[in-house]
Amino acid sequence: MKGTLLSLGLFALALSSCKSTSVAYKAYGPVSVDTTQALTLDEMLTRFKANPSDQAYTFKAPLVAVCQSAGCWVNVKPSNGDLIRIRFKDHFLIPPATEAGSVAYFHGTPYLDTISVAMQKHFLEDAKASQAEIDLITTPKIELNIEADGVIVKKSSSAKPKK
Repeated sequence: MKGTLLSLGLFALALSSCKSTSVAYKAYGPVSVDTTQALTLDEMLTRFKANPSDQAYTFKAPLVAVCQSAGCWVNVKPSNGDLIRIRFKDHFLIPPATEAGSVAYFHGTPYLDTISVAMQKHFLEDAKASQAEIDLITTPKIELNIEADGVIVKKSSSAKPKK
């Protein structure tokens, strides 16, 4: 009997320790993201470049930066390219405290957009850039953007648990 109780106790301890190491995911936006269908960011960009239509994709990428004012955009970076801004449809938000390096799964549509001088400066202000960096913006630019209607954020492995 003591052996059975000891075995049950060890089993319960093993289960509780598994719970403390589980990965934390949080979903945002009106569309549910199916992570099993996710492409890598590079694969998604290859498909988009081959057929630049209004097609939505599900893809994953680590976050490079998060809007520090409201959490209304994030930046991701392909393996061989410039930063790509992902804005959220209907302006849903993720927490500004979301860590760079966190892995996110997105459902969204890539598109080319002309970014005005004012909007470029606004993005830099959101990112808490220096005034000197903001003042360097003088012309509009065309860049690849993505409008996401759903995102799931996975806490990065480097993140320390809150006490």
